[in-house]
Amino acid sequence: MQEVTWMALLIAMQMVLAKLSVGSNTLKVGFSFIAIGLLGYYFGPVKAAMANVLADVISNVVMPSSGGFFLGFTFSALVAGAIYGYMLYNHKVTVWRSLVTVLLITVIVNTGLNTIWIHMMTNVPYPALLITRLPKEAFSLVYQTGLLYIVLKWIDNSKFNKIGQ
Repeated sequence: MQEVTWMALLIAMQMVLAKLSVGSNTLKVGFSFIAIGLLGYYFGPVKAAMANVLADVISNVVMPSSGGFFLGFTFSALVAGAIYGYMLYNHKVTVWRSLVTVLLITVIVNTGLNTIWIHMMTNVPYPALLITRLPKEAFSLVYQTGLLYIVLKWIDNSKFNKIGQ
């Protein structure tokens, strides 16, 4: 029961952080990756993937975005949760592990899958989308690696390091 409570708290945190971002549409800095990273760190790939899918579906029902619900982004949420869980669960927190985790998310999910979904929804040519998204993703790689490492290192050294286990 305690595990479900913590997962629900992190799902709620992910949904709130997804709505908080800084910057323009071209270069938007978001923070929902922290909650997804924590889901992966605490609960592993399967539970983090399921929780991230649940967060995506609930947020689209409760706080729908202007683009509407698209199943492709739900699949991206599943893949992201699985990657965070696989890379962070029961592993030592290091800068290198944080970098590789964020790199995988950036390349596979954000640059790969999400660009395909946007292309399918808007019919904007894939290369044009990719070129405009690459600088943002390169910047995201840097700040997300740093923030993820700082948060996980703090958690790892605190009394909260055993939540969900």
